[in-house]
Amino acid sequence: MNFDYSICKLCGNSGNIIKYHLQMANVIVCKHCGFHYTDYIDEEYKAAISNKEVTLSKKEIDFIEQKMQSNATRFNNHINKVATYIQPNKTLLDVGFGGALFLREMIKRNYDCYGIELDQRWMSYVKNKYQLPNLYNLPIQDNFWQKEHVNFFDAIVLWDVIEHVNYPTQIVQHCANLLKKDGYIFIDTPCRDAFYHKFGELISKLSFGKMNTLLHAMYSNHPYGHKQILSKKDMHLIMQKAGLKIIEIKLFHELSFPISFYLKRILFSDVLVKIFTPPASWFFKIFQIKNKMLVVATKE
Repeated sequence: MNFDYSICKLCGNSGNIIKYHLQMANVIVCKHCGFHYTDYIDEEYKAAISNKEVTLSKKEIDFIEQKMQSNATRFNNHINKVATYIQPNKTLLDVGFGGALFLREMIKRNYDCYGIELDQRWMSYVKNKYQLPNLYNLPIQDNFWQKEHVNFFDAIVLWDVIEHVNYPTQIVQHCANLLKKDGYIFIDTPCRDAFYHKFGELISKLSFGKMNTLLHAMYSNHPYGHKQILSKKDMHLIMQKAGLKIIEIKLFHELSFPISFYLKRILFSDVLVKIFTPPASWFFKIFQIKNKMLVVATKE
């Protein structure tokens, strides 16, 4: 969908232009606040409008299950983090639940769970395989949530979601509307303050924009691709606008996909990917380079 990308999605100031022409996205850097975002937005109601059962191919199922396997450890960390703030039997909303690894575990632990997933492939996979209750393909700004679930949830989680949404400030505000007083929002997302993004920008600058290497893997104009990469400063501003207080924010290391996935996005050669995957794997085991941030905020 088209929109006026010259107006910053974070601070609202205009006059911005495309700075990075990447292979799968054009990236604007706001000259007023420094926010980085692409010139593309999704049709947020597409899944709800079509409301069709999607038949997945074996290739699609294999991709989903491969991604779920690579994410198992990180969801254990998420589960433990949420459990330190809210007890079982509390209401929890998982926005963008994907393969529902986190959601299924929280249900086992007796949390009252709800989930939103706009990607029809993931929704079909989870519905057909697990038959979980309270799953919806309506975006959080829909009246179903904003009218019927105000001050309803004790916790809302967005794991690897905020970088995919059209307007992150508005999404966090919509989440805040659904939280009870003293409720919590949990977010993890790639961080622009971290090594990968900073190194990608440095290489681009030194090569006069001819080598955008890591930046190619960070932004995408595909449906539900990465539309923005946030900094800690961006996150503080978003939470402030939503009336939420950050009580924890930290950088950490995590790869959402196998290393070969990222190498293919950079090297574009199966042969080179096979050569560089083993040393890259050892490198990341030894050097836990921080690339993401975890944020916990509360509604006072």
